[in-house]
Amino acid sequence: MEEYDLLIRDALIVDGSGKPPYRGSIGVKGDRIEALGDVKGEAEKVIDAEGLVASPGFIDAHSHADWTLLWYPLCESYVMQGVTTFVGGQCGGSPAPLREYIRLPWMLIDYLDELHPYLYYPPPLFPLDTVNEWMEAKFGWKIDWTTMEGYFKRVEREGISINYAPLVGHGTIRYAVMGRDYKRHSKPEEVEEMKELVAEAMEQGCIGMSTGLDYDPDVFADKSEIDECVAVLKEYGGIYSPHWRRTGRRRDIAVGARLPERIKGIAEVIDTCRKTGVPLHIAHLYGGYDVYPPPPPVLQEAVGKATLQLIDEARAEGLRVTFDVIPYYGWNPMPYLCSLHLTPWLRLLGSREALAKWLRVEDFRRDVKEALAAGKWFIRVHINPNTNPRWAENILIVKHKNEDYNGRTLAEVAELRGEDPLDTLFDLIAEDPDARGATRDYRISEEYVKLFFKHPASMVGVDVAVFDDKYQMRSPPYQMPGINNYAAYPSFISRYVREQRLLTLEEAIRKCTSLPAEVYGIRHRGLLRESYYADIVLFNLERLKVAGDLLEPRRYPEGIEYVIVNGEIVVEKGKHRGVRPGRILKRES
Repeated sequence: MEEYDLLIRDALIVDGSGKPPYRGSIGVKGDRIEALGDVKGEAEKVIDAEGLVASPGFIDAHSHADWTLLWYPLCESYVMQGVTTFVGGQCGGSPAPLREYIRLPWMLIDYLDELHPYLYYPPPLFPLDTVNEWMEAKFGWKIDWTTMEGYFKRVEREGISINYAPLVGHGTIRYAVMGRDYKRHSKPEEVEEMKELVAEAMEQGCIGMSTGLDYDPDVFADKSEIDECVAVLKEYGGIYSPHWRRTGRRRDIAVGARLPERIKGIAEVIDTCRKTGVPLHIAHLYGGYDVYPPPPPVLQEAVGKATLQLIDEARAEGLRVTFDVIPYYGWNPMPYLCSLHLTPWLRLLGSREALAKWLRVEDFRRDVKEALAAGKWFIRVHINPNTNPRWAENILIVKHKNEDYNGRTLAEVAELRGEDPLDTLFDLIAEDPDARGATRDYRISEEYVKLFFKHPASMVGVDVAVFDDKYQMRSPPYQMPGINNYAAYPSFISRYVREQRLLTLEEAIRKCTSLPAEVYGIRHRGLLRESYYADIVLFNLERLKVAGDLLEPRRYPEGIEYVIVNGEIVVEKGKHRGVRPGRILKRES
């Protein structure tokens, strides 16, 4: 009789390979799976998994958890939904390399209104010494690393509950080399220095590089700079993961601004893959074309097919191209109606009540409109009056003291009142400063999202940081994590397997496990297989559901019963045990 540390008995095993499920047991010794199937033996800990699905732990292919990891090392919002590994360092931003000037740590931004007051945008960079003074004052610790290796050591000292697979961000490297003088093309000697830093990060264990081509500083990089830096990855077997050009620089988008053609942004990153021979993983893919007015499902599907044609042609050419897709939920909490369009004035006036009072003042309202029309404040393009004439259709009134408005879009309320949509927004805030709202998913329709998820090269990428179930910004815009922060994977599986039957259970699980592991070179994870690491999630498929809503998204999902990371139970019967068995999954040479 074998002896195991952990024995999971009588589960429906979905092993991550895409093969049909089977019933069996799983024996775990130390951090590895020792036996699968008809397992006999004793164990220190036995889990009766009758009625539960056993799958590999979910691997988030596109994460910003490294932004908040040292604040939330228990990784509650991830592990409570079954995530055991995340791929961080996305959209061009990684924790290092750092030099004299750095981006603010994400959690420190919430205090900037008192540390360095500003109206529209703060400076993009601050001296590292200044940042550390603020870090010490607000959090009691400092940034004591300047390299990825140094950051890894800091994380390992702290301990984390799940695994972290690191990319290095080209934007972070560009800031390190160019400092505050980044709003231009780089010089040849600067590109050489960037390439050295890419190589250094890969030597220290990164698995690839990301870019953020809509964001400072990468938006100012020409393609040759990106191509040269990506080419460095080939020697190390690395991968290129770009946030491709979709909106253009998210500043100064005034009335009449022309946005980039998204399909060209997809073609651009595919060409980098072609020229460098480095595998390409496209971040949060969505439709490459706009159709106006908002089209019926048949046209949305056509947009999806035309976008995927580029991917299919590249793959037929022999290029290694994959992509991730954010699970579709429909609406996302703002959370307040005043949160997004009026953030600068909310910050200036100090409270929602003060903003409501001033919105009744005619010349103040006129000045706000003029500033918005001039593009002084960036608003996501699908809810931006400057870029979308039907923007008000994409805002939902969730809770207003006039209950007749609840559940209606802003456009519908404006029509009821016979007013301009922007004036209606201002009036609703003036009447109820605590009114709550939500924005429609920026993809507008689910039709091509489903088409993308059916594609063999697609997987799940959630595009979130990690939090607990209490976090909310203390200052404007008072943002809180959304539904996907806490329940992206339960939402994806329940929606597309149980409800819509778009995917089989084994297809859906593969897109959450072995496919991201394979693409990112994460070895011995993503499958339930003997000798593989014991990253396992046990869930009740029939009970799997999103528990949060548009008023309170910060709820952990139902149906996730156990989560095991490196052989250790982190979540037991839906409760976090407070343990930190996670590891940094460095590139293996």
